[in-house]
Amino acid sequence: MKKLDSIIDERLNNYLKLFDNLLRLKTVAAAPVNEIEEAAQYLKNIFEERGYSVDIWAVDGNPVIHARIGDGGKTFVIYNHYDVQPAEPFELWDYPPFQLSIVNNHLYGRGVADNKGNIVARIMATDLFIEEYGDNYSIEWIIEGEEEIGSPTLDKVLSQYRNEIYGDAGLWETGYVRPDNRLGFPLGYKGMIYIEIKLKRLKTDVHSGYAPIIPNPALEIVELISKLKRSDGEILFKDIYRDIDEEYLETAKEMAEEFPYESMGDLLNLLGIDSFVGGLTPKEAFLKIVTEPSLNIAGLYSGYTGEGSKTIVPSEAGVKIDIRPLPGQNPNKILKIFTDYLTENGFKDIDIEIHSMYPSGYTKPNEPIIKYAMRAAKDVYGSEAVVSPLSGGSGPIYIFTDKLRIPLAGSGVGYY
Repeated sequence: MKKLDSIIDERLNNYLKLFDNLLRLKTVAAAPVNEIEEAAQYLKNIFEERGYSVDIWAVDGNPVIHARIGDGGKTFVIYNHYDVQPAEPFELWDYPPFQLSIVNNHLYGRGVADNKGNIVARIMATDLFIEEYGDNYSIEWIIEGEEEIGSPTLDKVLSQYRNEIYGDAGLWETGYVRPDNRLGFPLGYKGMIYIEIKLKRLKTDVHSGYAPIIPNPALEIVELISKLKRSDGEILFKDIYRDIDEEYLETAKEMAEEFPYESMGDLLNLLGIDSFVGGLTPKEAFLKIVTEPSLNIAGLYSGYTGEGSKTIVPSEAGVKIDIRPLPGQNPNKILKIFTDYLTENGFKDIDIEIHSMYPSGYTKPNEPIIKYAMRAAKDVYGSEAVVSPLSGGSGPIYIFTDKLRIPLAGSGVGYY
């Protein structure tokens, strides 16, 4: 370990330069103008310089980099993504978002933790592994450019090129270092159903003097939202709680007994709130995240929201909703349950746009890769890793765990 640390110290500036170059590429997948193509080519060059065989795959979407090296032993797969979230509002940044800033040994920039930092850290790790351990290995990278917008084409890409993927086990895109300096990572991720409901009721906005006699879509959208969820967090269309995989639920409840719930209290402090919804205890809050699907109002819009006043009845209104299924649940079935529920409650003539939709997936805790990851975490951080059964967030891990049958562990450079 000391020898490897010494080599890393010698080469650190080279990797930081690589990191800075990658951060400077504005790979905001949601933006109409970005540097996605440039980033894909940059990564292709980085891997080719190291002797990898590299392909760029795309099926109606952003490029996926597939890089492979070695032809011995089992194949270790590394999944990452090079796209990032938008950086706006820029005025809230203490440092320029699209470059690397190093302040008091902390690294800042859009994508430092999610997910470009993990790409560079893993390039460094695999460089050293290849040098130190010879020829009995195979390493395979899959790096996409659409994760932050729901990975809409990754499934199609990996299905089309299925015969060129040979992984036995691998690493998911992320993990994190907790405030107690222990590595944390989940075994899996919830699915995603991200929808937008639009109500168009008038041809144009109209003066609010007519408010007593014409329909207001803003009021209608608020009424619709009120039918979805109670203030204590309970989702009101009960069929959403059906079809959860029983084996997963048993695993989640067993793992919950070992989870350090004090970290849930840290979340309260971070957000500046006194309690969880419905007065949940930290343990109850954790169980709610890992054993129940979720429904969230992500955005709501209608009418005039600029400075000052404008007296109108808005012509349209909309809401963006994310629903996160658990293992075993079918997103298409949940979406139908949702739309049927709206119809039963009298909401008709509504436009529903699906922005992304995919199922949950997870790696079982008895897989060897999980044990190896936990052992490595103890070697590096000096304490046991904190492994949760499922993240409250979503990601296309199901493609690997369910379709490609590749079990994945997690690791990451972010501290949060």
